[in-house]
This record gives sequence, C-alpha cells and structure tokens, in this order.
Amino acid sequence: MTKDPGTNRDEIAAALRAGRELGPEYDDAIAASLVERVDDSIDERVRHHVERRMGEDRGRRGLPSNNVRMVLSLVCMGVSIPLTAMSAAMIGVGGVFVTWLGLIVFYLVSITGLRR
Repeated sequence: MTKDPGTNRDEIAAALRAGRELGPEYDDAIAASLVERVDDSIDERVRHHVERRMGEDRGRRGLPSNNVRMVLSLVCMGVSIPLTAMSAAMIGVGGVFVTWLGLIVFYLVSITGLRR
C-alpha cells in the first residue's frame, strides 16, 4: 500500500468490488491480498520510523556536550590545587609532575568514556 490514505481506500474498495464480482470462492484470496498489502504498509512505516530514530541517535553520539566537559575540567582544576600542594610537600617536583600527569589522563579517559 502506498503512503496516501486516499489511495489505500481506493485499493480496498477495488478489492471489495472484485470480491463481489468474483464470488465467495475468491474471498480468501482477496482477503490474503489485502492483508499482505496492509502488512507491507505497516512494515514500510515501521522501517521509516526506525531509520529516523537511528539517525537521531547517531547525531547524539560523538563528543560530549560542552557542559559535561566544563564540569569535568572544573573538577580536575579544583582537585589539582590541593593534590599539587600535597605532592609537592611530600615528594617534590617529581610528585607534582606525576599528579598533573594523572589528572590529565583522568580527564582524557573521562572524556573518551563519555563518547560511548
């Protein structure tokens, strides 16, 4: 069946007229033909709907929103200040380097994980 409801009605009306003309022995064949057309129409509509929804979902994937990235960067920055001070006091320059390397890796892993 086509997408136009008027055409669908015309096809059903034509099938009913053909059933009247051919007689009751063809009723099963005509009914099966109508059911097949309705099934094809439903399948087409469902397929179109699913394709449209899948297209919307594809658009949502990829980079996370700017809000999420901003919050993560603020958290990393807020945590970095006390961690830097603690690592500098306990270990020295090497501790500061390791702390910042860990924060950068944490941020990158978080952002990469949000892409999925």
